[in-house]
Amino acid sequence: MNELLRETLDRYRDRLETRAVVQDRGAIEECPPLLRRLLGDGVWLVAVDRNSWEVAGKRLARALNAAAVRWERYDVPAPAGAAEPICDDASIAQFADALRGHGATAAVAVGSGTINDIVKYACHQARLPMACVATAPSMNGYTSGIAAILQHGVKTTQPCRPARAIVADLDVLAEAPMRMIQSGLGDLMSKPVSNSDWIVSARLTGSHHSEEAMEIIEHGAQLLEGVAQELPRRDRDAVDRLSASLMLSGFAMTVAGNSSPASGGEHLVSHYLDMTAHAHNLPHDFHGCQVGVGTIAAAFLYQRLTELDPREIDIERRVADLLPWDDYRQVLRDRFGTLYEAVLPHSEAAYPTPEQLRARLRLLRERWEPLLTEVHRTLRTNESIEEELRRADCPVRFSDVGVADRDRAYASIAWSKDIRSRYTILHLAWDLGLVDQWAADAVSALA
Repeated sequence: MNELLRETLDRYRDRLETRAVVQDRGAIEECPPLLRRLLGDGVWLVAVDRNSWEVAGKRLARALNAAAVRWERYDVPAPAGAAEPICDDASIAQFADALRGHGATAAVAVGSGTINDIVKYACHQARLPMACVATAPSMNGYTSGIAAILQHGVKTTQPCRPARAIVADLDVLAEAPMRMIQSGLGDLMSKPVSNSDWIVSARLTGSHHSEEAMEIIEHGAQLLEGVAQELPRRDRDAVDRLSASLMLSGFAMTVAGNSSPASGGEHLVSHYLDMTAHAHNLPHDFHGCQVGVGTIAAAFLYQRLTELDPREIDIERRVADLLPWDDYRQVLRDRFGTLYEAVLPHSEAAYPTPEQLRARLRLLRERWEPLLTEVHRTLRTNESIEEELRRADCPVRFSDVGVADRDRAYASIAWSKDIRSRYTILHLAWDLGLVDQWAADAVSALA
């Protein structure tokens, strides 16, 4: 196990459900005794899809049989008309039924984001322990205390207990599809923006902020130095450090109590692309690949923010232009169509009254210099983020993730603030009345 992972597990043992990360070559073969200690005896339901069974499930099955562990296989089904499983309420309910039907006392997810979230959330609801055998360094959810669930067409994050143990065999991770490895790097490259959003939210809205979680994120960022250019060669050390950084990112979310350390406006861009893809059968890419493009766009917006003269922010004019909520609801109906009802509660929770908008803009103007100074300690330029992503051949343009429609790319920046109530650079740009112009500029630069 990476030393930073070990130190983090030891330091926050009283706050982390995860007790072990077995990350090494041959980790699958060595894991059964540890899993038995953490999951207990009984019947384990092992969740796989056709891909994860081939790359890791068969090896796990042999190891569990050799250790005389009782287990049953569960093939996670894809919804009608879909090529791959989706983490939604129906998939979670199906797995929960299977847990009861097999009399399972624990579960093991063999896969990456979708399978991990289905098993994690179902086991959380059933109060059963679970572990995960990772099949790709594609996302930070292995160690996080949240599950990403598609509910009524909107991608939501729901709190839940994370895995007791994560088994990350480096040979499996390194041989994952390169797009999934790029997805992991894209997810991690969001941290300069998501951390900036977290600071801005704390200073302008009074939301919770955790220096401990920020420190964990910074440790993870240190592991990424020199990694990007080595990933196309599937270098085991680079994959080891990428995976460890993803695990630390998940721990940071758990310590913070929410996803703020690792998810800001750039994730809303990706979530918007996902939800419109599912609703209208449109192209999309792996979450982390979309996040990478969203990060470049969000960093572009931050650049526009720093170019502003705060003395020129006309607060009273902006407040006067604020639509009454009932009028804005019609805007949402026109924009989101069939997704309107699902989006509505998230948008309403974030929509300010004239008094709230005025107070927030005044605070922004009064604290302009110290706020930007604090943000710049974590923020990076969109050019530097793009340069690092290019070293790993990651997507850096909307067209690279299948979004050739400039209007959809624009909407993913200008409209996605309405799918989450947490304050981000997208919300701040909207508060200033500048999100439409900045989003158009970003699309022109990133189309």
